Amino acid sequence: MKINKKRITAMLMTFAMLSWGVPVAYAGQQNSYHDPADNWLESANRTEELDVNSTVTKETFQCYSCGARRLFTVMRTPEYTRDGQTALSRNVRYSDGTMTDGETMGAILDGTPNKDASYTGYHFTKAICDTCATINGNLATTDYGFNKNVYWLYDCAEDFMQELEQKVSYEYADDTYHTKTTKGGSYCGFCYGTHYDNHSELERHTLESQVIPQPANGRFADGEHCTLCDYDNSQYVAAKSVIADYYGIVDGKPHTVTVTDLSETGVTTQIRYGNSADSCTLTSAPNYTEEGQYAVYYEITYTY
Repeated sequence: MKINKKRITAMLMTFAMLSWGVPVAYAGQQNSYHDPADNWLESANRTEELDVNSTVTKETFQCYSCGARRLFTVMRTPEYTRDGQTALSRNVRYSDGTMTDGETMGAILDGTPNKDASYTGYHFTKAICDTCATINGNLATTDYGFNKNVYWLYDCAEDFMQELEQKVSYEYADDTYHTKTTKGGSYCGFCYGTHYDNHSELERHTLESQVIPQPANGRFADGEHCTLCDYDNSQYVAAKSVIADYYGIVDGKPHTVTVTDLSETGVTTQIRYGNSADSCTLTSAPNYTEEGQYAVYYEITYTY
């Protein structure tokens, strides 16, 4: 006898993938949204450090050097301080430590974000006239910052803030709960300084029963899993048969293959036989009494 066909019915599962969009850049800016604190570049020179971490725009202002409205290159960098409070709360307005009176020096308390400093809700800004190259030419000529290579502080007002797209993640906690973490927040549409809002809570698993055929292993996986996290509780049910050929002497009696079903409770086994691989419709195997080698085709369908 020769075995050449075996089939196990299988269930197909379709998985849906959830994707999140990327926040859209503020109109007119050269670079799309990112948290500057994530890739902060340090420098020994304060102004240079603000320059390399700035978000750049092109905007039109009155230039008090040209005496007309001009296009400006504007650079804005979020303010990070070691106490989380803006330097303006100490009457310090300019990046070199000069206070609002334009004469007295004060403490900036600058630091490195994600190390020893946090976003204050303000940003440093500097504007350069594209026509006459006057730095901060949009400030009054009597202002300390006019025509000086310094930044001045500006409030990231509520009207400037954009909402971050909320992201939700789930992490297995135990057999009853997973941890749901919601991450969102807002960012300044000009400087990209970001306030995060993270919230975590325990939540019961969202369970779904499942039966997964595993024909390569001769079994079904029967159990339940959480549709949101990695929790899985499955047991395995055997779906298998043993096929024995007949090799022996001619004794005048009919002989054929023997199929022994070893499947566990709950598995229904249907066996069909045939004389060709594409026509297994017989409920019993063909048998033979004459000497020779015969091919018996069979098809086994397991259902759970």
